[in-house]
Amino acid sequence: MKKAVLVGISYATNDNLRDNAFGEQPGAHRDVTRLRKLLITKYGYKNENIAILIDDDARPREQWPTYKNIIQAMEELVAGTKPGDHIFFSFSGHGGQVEAREDEEEEDGQDEILLPIDCTYDPSTPDKFTNFIRDDEIRRILVKKLPEGVRCAMLFDCCHSGTASDLPSVNEALSPTTPTSPLVSPGLQSRAFAQMQTVTLHDETPPPYLWPSTRATNVYPPSRRTSVLVEKEKNVTSWSACLDDQITFGQRSGGIFIKAFTKALEPNPNPTHRQLLQALRKELDAVTKQANAKMQARSQEGPMYVAPRPQLGSLSPKLILHDEFTL
Repeated sequence: MKKAVLVGISYATNDNLRDNAFGEQPGAHRDVTRLRKLLITKYGYKNENIAILIDDDARPREQWPTYKNIIQAMEELVAGTKPGDHIFFSFSGHGGQVEAREDEEEEDGQDEILLPIDCTYDPSTPDKFTNFIRDDEIRRILVKKLPEGVRCAMLFDCCHSGTASDLPSVNEALSPTTPTSPLVSPGLQSRAFAQMQTVTLHDETPPPYLWPSTRATNVYPPSRRTSVLVEKEKNVTSWSACLDDQITFGQRSGGIFIKAFTKALEPNPNPTHRQLLQALRKELDAVTKQANAKMQARSQEGPMYVAPRPQLGSLSPKLILHDEFTL
């Protein structure tokens, strides 16, 4: 049995997030369509076993990506699975970080979070967000509750997603590497943000403007968790669009990470994990260079941006790279 849950959130109806600089994500629904096609045509998933949660008025509210519905969908994804089954979870939308309250193993003291359609932002509260999904909850459901012998893959196309499921990062010296580009000044960052908002919301084929990263290289150790040995019999991986402290981006046609993901698997759906990770990083580096060239053409200042650096997480970080990828 193969089952999947695909979440894509445009946030068109969430005035609170949009008023607080969390722009609409019009390409998120296309991310879901792109992944659904990949699962069916390349990996043998059946349409009836793929649950889709998108904020679309054409769908009943029980199929909208609210906090409650996403958590319930994850629980149902794991429920009843048995050895030999494959499950897949994807999230395309906004991500963020909040102070880690329970997890003492978070090296930066931050939990990574997903923002459902009913999430709100309030800087006066301790967490600044309500109705968000912590990485601890994702791990509790999709990792700890997973029976042995079941393969689980997760994909997060959102900001601050490097360890969105709290899996140890696979951190080896892989080529190509992210270039150490200079960060833009606050003024240039504000200008790029304004351009991103205008182009994404109104152009059919927007140019790929990038957000700057706060760090250019991955400094996480190979393993962040001491509990890995207890779960070593479980086959769980996660694919993330960027580092925990980075921001990624998307267009009307979809997120650049999911585009790169499906593009890389089109000619060969079963590369090694190393080959797929290399292909993803190479593609996002190329998109970054194109964006920088376009920005330079528009301005004498020539701001440079750091490419979002895709991350692979696994319960077996030292073993997974040479294994064959499948969904």
